[in-house]
Amino acid sequence: MAKCKVCDDTGWEKTIKEGKESLRKCKCQQYKTFIKRCEKANIPPKFIGSELNGLIVEENNKNLALIIKRMKKFVSDFPGVQDGILLQGNTGVGKTRILCSIASEIIKKSHLSDLYYIDWNDMVREMKSGESHTFRDFSLINDTINRMTQTNLLIMDELGASTPSQWVRDNIYYVLNYRYNRKKVTLFASNYLDETSDGSPTLREKVGDRVRSRIYEMAKPSMLYGLDYRQDEGKASY
Repeated sequence: MAKCKVCDDTGWEKTIKEGKESLRKCKCQQYKTFIKRCEKANIPPKFIGSELNGLIVEENNKNLALIIKRMKKFVSDFPGVQDGILLQGNTGVGKTRILCSIASEIIKKSHLSDLYYIDWNDMVREMKSGESHTFRDFSLINDTINRMTQTNLLIMDELGASTPSQWVRDNIYYVLNYRYNRKKVTLFASNYLDETSDGSPTLREKVGDRVRSRIYEMAKPSMLYGLDYRQDEGKASY
């Protein structure tokens, strides 16, 4: 059964102009191309197609409204931007959705855009495979590192979600230092803050001094405040 009612999944739409019939690419093909590019960029399926305009801001949350405005300007100015962004805030305030909305909109904006999304835990797990001399898989590690260093826009989510070994930290620092020296823009998001009053770990403690120091130079911080939409569905920011 055909999914597209316009072209019957042929990929071509029939048009008639001045009595002459012609064919043109159906819009469904543009959407399929968009999906493929999002998958190539490693965007989580749940957030493919997310848009900044689709984010619901709870009443009187001026902070979130300002953050969304800044993110829209980032998308509008890209690739003519110099500074990255570090989104910080408690669990569930919408950091991942914002990052993926930026990614989706940039992909829609230009077919030439090259970006890559990676979750901190996935990155640490892949790099960790190189710690054992016996079972070291350099092909996987090199693929991960090359993808992160070469992409025009790197999106690193859940920064500090797990504590890496020194060997993994060295590799992460290499990636960030490589991008910093070549003026490549990186977006970050983390649940961890730079200062805490309840004894919880700081971002610096989770990622290490060198990595945090480099991020200071690469990205402007933006704090998000709001409800945890995972627990307060119906009252949440998103």
